[in-house]
Amino acid sequence: MSRRVAIALQIDEPYPHHQEVFAGIVRYAQERADWECLIDEHPASNARRRRGLANRYDGVIARARPHLQRLLRRQGIPLVNTLFQTHRPGLPGVYADPWAMGRLAAEHLIDRAFRRLCVLVDRRHKHSWEICRGYARKAAEARVSCTVHDLPEEPYDDPVYWLRVERSLIGILEELTPPVAVFAETAPVARLMVQLARARKWRVPSDLAILCAHNLKAVVGVAPQISAIEPNYERVGYEAAGLLDRLMAGEAPPPEPIYVPPRGIIARESTDYSAVEDKVVAAALHFVSGRLGKPLRLREIAAAIMVSPRSLQLRFRAGLGRSVSAEIRRLRIESAKRMLAEPDRQLREIAVLC
Repeated sequence: MSRRVAIALQIDEPYPHHQEVFAGIVRYAQERADWECLIDEHPASNARRRRGLANRYDGVIARARPHLQRLLRRQGIPLVNTLFQTHRPGLPGVYADPWAMGRLAAEHLIDRAFRRLCVLVDRRHKHSWEICRGYARKAAEARVSCTVHDLPEEPYDDPVYWLRVERSLIGILEELTPPVAVFAETAPVARLMVQLARARKWRVPSDLAILCAHNLKAVVGVAPQISAIEPNYERVGYEAAGLLDRLMAGEAPPPEPIYVPPRGIIARESTDYSAVEDKVVAAALHFVSGRLGKPLRLREIAAAIMVSPRSLQLRFRAGLGRSVSAEIRRLRIESAKRMLAEPDRQLREIAVLC
């Protein structure tokens, strides 16, 4: 018997994660011969039913606002929510794991030797706030300083709001001391932060590293490219469909939501640097970063910056906690990962360049 499943994800919104969740649901449905997926942004609409447009569904996957939650509960239709902002206890839901995202962001920056972290967050946005909590908790565990700045989000087409954001970021930059790493949830705010920092003659990433939570390619791909978390929203959709399938089969809802961890970090120019106070180590990293496709020997690097090999090795271990060769290997791996994300790159070319 065919199962009619309504999908209400605000699919017309220009956010890639809406489409990625949808793609995950469709992938699950393609594996099930008895699923019929229907886009319906108002799956419990009484108006449609009054007009004789039958829209009785076997289940719904939605970015479910409280009103929709109540209507579906009254109609006895199973619901899986994908909007963390509206989650409540007892509601079946599948969400991108905000704590894992925050911890991953902090780990990425701490691994690059940043000891001053900053996060920009809209405290009203529950998912953003939980990302911030994960970020701050990881910073505390690593005994790294972390400042939190509230940056309320409003529609960007409001010129007054956009000027207010710009003034806020200028004020935040005045409080920060380079080298510092900033985590901003949205790509446009991260891009604006880069612009304002460069206007102050700060170098990105050596003075200011920046990372954002959404890999909005059109914004992060402009030089200097901005590093971003890569959430697994397609997996969110796939897991949501699987959970709904079990609910429609009569299983009891799980006691807790399903949280999907991120795929990882897409490292780009804005964090591709180790922030060290030691000018010798910084000079060595600058020398190395432009020669990753060539043989790099400790003696040659030391000679280029006019220190002894032993001194350079000791200073790397003191500043970064790893050897020169380990840092070169890490930089090559990060470079290869970035290039693998570029569709026109050939594996042979990447191997040569790294």
